[in-house]
Amino acid sequence: MPDYQGGRPRTWCSQRCRRTAYEERRAADNGAIAVKLDERVVEMKHDLDDCVSAVAGSPTACRGVLDALADAAHRGEIASDPRWDPSLRALVRLIDALTPSPGRR
Repeated sequence: MPDYQGGRPRTWCSQRCRRTAYEERRAADNGAIAVKLDERVVEMKHDLDDCVSAVAGSPTACRGVLDALADAAHRGEIASDPRWDPSLRALVRLIDALTPSPGRR
């Protein structure tokens, strides 16, 4: 015998779905806006070079990095740490590139 139930087809797959739909309709009638929170945590792995390119292409991001470095330097966190030496050399290169030389325009 076929597995057939007479009557109207079900609208909701479960009581929970039915209750959720009711709450959404009731909230909408009262002028509420439905917001669904997705609590998934997504770990994004990316290359440091991608970050460098993104910051280097944004004057606002560059200013933020330079301001943060200046603050760290004022607190004495940069000059006292030898790990910053390559960065300080890069800073000198930047200053040299921005400083007009007599033979360069």
